[in-house]
Amino acid sequence: MSRPVVNPGRLIWSGEHWINYLRLPGAADDSAMVSLYYTRYSASGEGSVALVDIAGEDGFCGVCTDAPEVAEFILENMIRGSGNPFDRELPLYAAEFKRGGDIRQAPSWTIQVEGHNIVSTWSSLQPPVIAEGPSPVFTEGRDFFTVLVFTDVATIEMDGRTAPGKPYLREGWKKSIGGDRSSCIFALTETMIETYQDGE
Repeated sequence: MSRPVVNPGRLIWSGEHWINYLRLPGAADDSAMVSLYYTRYSASGEGSVALVDIAGEDGFCGVCTDAPEVAEFILENMIRGSGNPFDRELPLYAAEFKRGGDIRQAPSWTIQVEGHNIVSTWSSLQPPVIAEGPSPVFTEGRDFFTVLVFTDVATIEMDGRTAPGKPYLREGWKKSIGGDRSSCIFALTETMIETYQDGE
C-alpha cells in the first residue's frame, strides 16, 4: 500500500474544525449551523472563530470570535469564494469559548456571545478516519491532512432551547474518503499546506 506524500510547502493553518449542521427531515435548508475553527497556528496567531446561524425569530446569526485578526484570517482563507454556506456578509461579535465533554463520547463547545449561551454537542461518534486531501481535492494549490470524526447525533442549544433538526448525509466526501457522510463532524489536528510550485 502506498503511503501519502507530504508535498513541500508553506504551513498556512493548523487546528481543529468542528461542524454541526442540522436539518429537519425533508427540508432543503439547514435549521441550525455551527462551524467552529479552533486555530492553533496561523499567520494571525491562535484563537477561536465560530460561524453560527440558528434560524427562527429567536435565532442568532454571525461570526463569533475571541481573536478578531484570526476571524479575518479564517474568513479570507477558508470562507470567501469557497461556496461555503457562510460565504456572505455577517456581523462580527466578541465571544468567549469553552470546551466540554469527553472527546471519546460527547464533546461540546459553549459559546457566550451577545448575552446568549450557545452549546453545540457531538455524540454517537463513529471511528476516526485518517484522511489526506492533496491539491486540488479540497482547494487548488493546497494540501490538507486531518483526522475526521463523524457523528450520528448532534445538538445545538441556545439559551436552554434545543434547535430543531438532525444530522443528515452530506455530499462532498467522495473525492477524499469515498462516500457521503454525516453533516456533523469534527476534524482534529487538521493542517493546511500551500504547496510550492516548480522552481520555488
